[in-house]
Amino acid sequence: MHEIAIGDIERRLRQAGVGLWGVAANDPPLPLAPALPRAISIGMRLQPEVIAAVEHGPTLAYLNEYRRLNLALGQITESLVAWLHLAGQEAERIRPTMSGDEVDDWTAAEVFPHKTAATQAGLGWIGKTALFVSPDLGPKLRLATVFTDLDLPAGVPVTAGRCGSCLRCVEACPVQAGHDVQWLSGMAREALFDARACERQLEANEELGGVCGICVAVCPFGALA
Repeated sequence: MHEIAIGDIERRLRQAGVGLWGVAANDPPLPLAPALPRAISIGMRLQPEVIAAVEHGPTLAYLNEYRRLNLALGQITESLVAWLHLAGQEAERIRPTMSGDEVDDWTAAEVFPHKTAATQAGLGWIGKTALFVSPDLGPKLRLATVFTDLDLPAGVPVTAGRCGSCLRCVEACPVQAGHDVQWLSGMAREALFDARACERQLEANEELGGVCGICVAVCPFGALA
């Protein structure tokens, strides 16, 4: 058993291929979060060539990439939790959000919002079609979260959108789910985004696992990542 420093976590995650990570304080408690004081938000980048091909609609390659990153993040978070346990810390992981073929009703599903942990960790903001957006990777990533009682310094939360006048995702959405509203922390999702319209589009893509990705592909943030 040894004391873990934040640099130890940095090295472990970078060696595992994690491109983005940070720490959020779980106070006040995040929605559907375990009762542990810190949330480690972890992001992995989608392959640029795969997501670029989704600009006009989802592809099988995108579905496979989505699942590949979910699997990788599942393995990374499982390993991180085991490592923290060996060091005598409490830890619990929240796996990446499931793909559309695993959820019957996204708008009613009680799924932990990884993007909320990411904004509270200071890693980015929520865009105009309710995507998490990193300044460097844009929305072209997948997220998972590990909660722990390890005393880690938390990032400064991002509380407002930084999309400015950009409308790329709003205009590209085939069901006009975005409302061209700048996100503010605590805002009701309905004010920002029509989740039911988005869900109908995912259902229409059932043969591709219920994914879409158009808004992810067209976002100018992360275009060179």
